[in-house]
Amino acid sequence: MWGLLFSFAVLSAWPACSLGKPEFLTVFDGWEMYKVRTNATMTNENVQNTCRAVGLWYPCYYTGHETCSTFYRPECIKLDGSSSNSCRTLSAFSHSLCGTVDAHKCKALDDIFVYQPGYQSAHGVDYDAGEWNMFGTNHTDKYALCGGQQEYLTTWGRWAFHKVRVNGLMSSTNMRATCDLVGMSYTCYGTGVGTCTSSWSSDCIRFDHVDDTCQNTLELLSSLMCGTTDASSCQPLLNVYTIRGSYGYGVSETGYDTSGSDDNDKYALCAVRQCDISPCVHGTCSVHDQNFTCLCDSGWNGTYCDTLIDSCDSNPCLSGGTCVNEENGYSCICPPTATGNICETVLHTDKCYWISNSPLSNQDASVMCLKMEGHLAKVNDPVDQQVLISYLDDGRNISYWTSNKISPTSMCTCENGSPLSSDAPPPWVYSTANADTCVLLDAEVGYTGTYQPCTEEHNFVCQSKCDAPKY
Repeated sequence: MWGLLFSFAVLSAWPACSLGKPEFLTVFDGWEMYKVRTNATMTNENVQNTCRAVGLWYPCYYTGHETCSTFYRPECIKLDGSSSNSCRTLSAFSHSLCGTVDAHKCKALDDIFVYQPGYQSAHGVDYDAGEWNMFGTNHTDKYALCGGQQEYLTTWGRWAFHKVRVNGLMSSTNMRATCDLVGMSYTCYGTGVGTCTSSWSSDCIRFDHVDDTCQNTLELLSSLMCGTTDASSCQPLLNVYTIRGSYGYGVSETGYDTSGSDDNDKYALCAVRQCDISPCVHGTCSVHDQNFTCLCDSGWNGTYCDTLIDSCDSNPCLSGGTCVNEENGYSCICPPTATGNICETVLHTDKCYWISNSPLSNQDASVMCLKMEGHLAKVNDPVDQQVLISYLDDGRNISYWTSNKISPTSMCTCENGSPLSSDAPPPWVYSTANADTCVLLDAEVGYTGTYQPCTEEHNFVCQSKCDAPKY
């Protein structure tokens, strides 16, 4: 579908009448048709300028097909409306979209106007009012009917190549006008590299990174896209023409190197510097060798910097909080009993629990809690334990230190040094090794308490008064 390309050079050529980007309607007779909001009175001139301002052509009041030429001009898109048995463009459209030639009964065409040669006023229809012959000079800020067709093909060096539908004869003049319309540069039959200046003019692009073999433009693109210099066998280049003298030369159904002197409504090969079309949605574009790269702004990634980084992927919100992605990070929506940037503070009866988001040893965790005028949480009450579990069990599988601790003591081990168990065979050894262990609410066993070496680093839970300072 049409990729909008805005160019200051193009837009400055006509008054700026467009209020918004084109809204796709349908494909009709090979043309992608759009309605575009006009920021002005619906005169013929403003309808034309609205389409031009967004790089599109426009149809006339009549389709231009066979005998339907009374209200048609050569600069308009020629459409085949024979299936509707009507010369009127909007009637032909209505028949295609809504199954009726009564355009004012087709909701999709509500408030749409077309260029009406011979008059100042454009012609439009109003679905809501049931009016089929609105005079544009009596209306403002309605829609212009516009059409076009553009397709990205490939890149070579700093250039991105597109085929763009030409409205009319495939002359060099019309092909240049087509590329101008969408704000792109021209391509010639010759590449302009080194001594390869035959069939090349200075207003066409000069290829990058091409050796001096003097292949023509379509042969080069065919080798890149289809692996062969035989452009006639490269399907994406069918009906694509480059400038050569007074007419385009390209690939048609009848063969390669076809002159555009007998062809109409084919495609001009146009090119644009890759960074000129601002492909990096949230980043900075730079060209390197055969392609461009995007340096993404903070919070974005992807080839075109169009993918918001999922800052919530690490599940940063504690206490059952809901994470919301934002351009520069994330925010947390906390449950009613929790607060803090990441919902790290939980209110329970007359005390507050502060849940850490980073690991420390049990001793260092105790020091941190003291700074908050509190201590590691005491979990002596099954109710308190269940409350804590309801906030800690958030799917991250993280265990937490509590204040319970066993001081160094003697313990039994097996002779080989392994822990003693009820089925361990003798001999047993009585040891006075340091058994400094602390109680961990262990995520691996459903947040029940297990004894672990106090020197291990785990997240932790502090308990304090609710007005105590937080770090």
